[in-house]
Amino acid sequence: MIYIKKEVCKMTKHSPLACLSNATLFKDLPESLRKKLVTISTHQEYFPKGSLIRQPFDGKDGLLVMDKGKAKVYSLNEDGKETILGLLNKDDSEGQEHLFSTSARENFIQATTDAWVCSMTRNDFQKLVRQTPDLALSLLNDFGQKLVTAEKNTVRRNSMDAKQRIMAYLNDLSKKQGTNKVKLDLKKKDLAGYLGITPETLSRKLKELAKENKIQVDKKIITIAK
Repeated sequence: MIYIKKEVCKMTKHSPLACLSNATLFKDLPESLRKKLVTISTHQEYFPKGSLIRQPFDGKDGLLVMDKGKAKVYSLNEDGKETILGLLNKDDSEGQEHLFSTSARENFIQATTDAWVCSMTRNDFQKLVRQTPDLALSLLNDFGQKLVTAEKNTVRRNSMDAKQRIMAYLNDLSKKQGTNKVKLDLKKKDLAGYLGITPETLSRKLKELAKENKIQVDKKIITIAK
């Protein structure tokens, strides 16, 4: 059963399938398997600004996806000093590791605006994996592909300059999407981190490649010259 928590104000049309597909762990899975994951997920749980979405030892293990709003991830030291670990915006996911680990959550997640959150517990996820061999195999194959990609990226960081890394990534994306007109599947700041460069360097090198007529850039759509 899909649970959808309804709020009278500020609700928007919601697709549980599209929501879960934003999680990195699930986005490359076949749609049939993502639909099965939808059946064990909770959607659009409302948290007012300033409220805690997650906190240590609250028993709420598992994955969450920001459907709407913003939140911050932080830790507290023994003196109560807050350290910001990250910010969550619409479609960002957090806690994928908790679907596999039994360790208690150590960080706080607090809504910095009114927020609507979708989630999945570790227990429900583990139960579905045991009952669905195709899901377990797909996740295993996806993990394997990520290891190969990580190794390839490490080699590129050590042997290529920033511009060469960007072109290598775009060519890989072109092969994956089957076209020379590719859509970036990462936010630019995340892509920069993946390539081992700063967001400023990424923007600068994309402009240089465009001036060299190697690519054409239209927001998140990049056309690679043939």
